[in-house]
Amino acid sequence: MKLYIMRHGHSPSATEAGVPTDAERPLSPLGRQEALAQAQALARAGGKPALILHSPLRRARETAAEAAAALAVAFQPFLSLSNQLGAEDLAQALALPLEKTGELLIVGHQPQIGELSAWLLGRLLDFRPASLAALELDGKPAPGKARLLWAAAPFSS
Repeated sequence: MKLYIMRHGHSPSATEAGVPTDAERPLSPLGRQEALAQAQALARAGGKPALILHSPLRRARETAAEAAAALAVAFQPFLSLSNQLGAEDLAQALALPLEKTGELLIVGHQPQIGELSAWLLGRLLDFRPASLAALELDGKPAPGKARLLWAAAPFSS
């Protein structure tokens, strides 16, 4: 099974965006470009996620929408990606969708996705905005049992 972990693209602060809450922060134009470029890179690398699950926060939803358009795949909110669960609980929540699809892309936030990848791999990855990592799992998510296939920072870094 393959799990692709992506952090949302660049987003202005709530003040800069003129929105009242962090949850409503949109992607910037750069963030949209980053999300599209990373999805295209995933496709070039042979990635074929059957589904994209994303945090319900606006910037993650917009990142997922850009990726879904590039990959021609469905996307849907996944409350477990709202940056509140710990790594082990998130991994358990992702086990069934990952088993059903075999290849899944998730879009979320730091520190949650960094903690998840560290739990799965047994080491930290640097998840700047729009970073993407491809992991391979031989069964249900377990600590230190995933293998990193590749990781890519966005072009704007």
